[in-house]
Amino acid sequence: MKTAQQAAEKWAASTSQGTQTWADNLANTNKPIVDAAIAQRSVLQANFNAATAPGGLWETRLRAVGDAGVKAAARAKQQNYTNGVQQGAPKFASAIGKIIAYEQAGLQAIYSMPSGTIAASKARASAWIDYMHAGKGQLGA
Repeated sequence: MKTAQQAAEKWAASTSQGTQTWADNLANTNKPIVDAAIAQRSVLQANFNAATAPGGLWETRLRAVGDAGVKAAARAKQQNYTNGVQQGAPKFASAIGKIIAYEQAGLQAIYSMPSGTIAASKARASAWIDYMHAGKGQLGA
């Protein structure tokens, strides 16, 4: 199993490939970016009711910019992906360290469970899911 430091270094080192992949995927998508954003209107309205009312400023400006404008603006900011990962590396290292330690603490119980049958496999998987769920909310940076 990786150490927290190894995981953080690998995560940070992978950003150069991730940056280009993100930019390429954005450029090559055929999904309607603007229409997809507008389809999430109800979620936005819960938080930004006045700005996202139908026919409001949000919809008008998105349509005015269009998909090409969204892509151009995003491509112009693609370095932010790498910057964000690098700036977040210390918090990632802290969080992944807690996660790895938590996983290691729970593995002994899983390893001690019976194995070799589908029923045992299901029991082990279920126990692991329950264990990981119990850690929810405790493992952040």
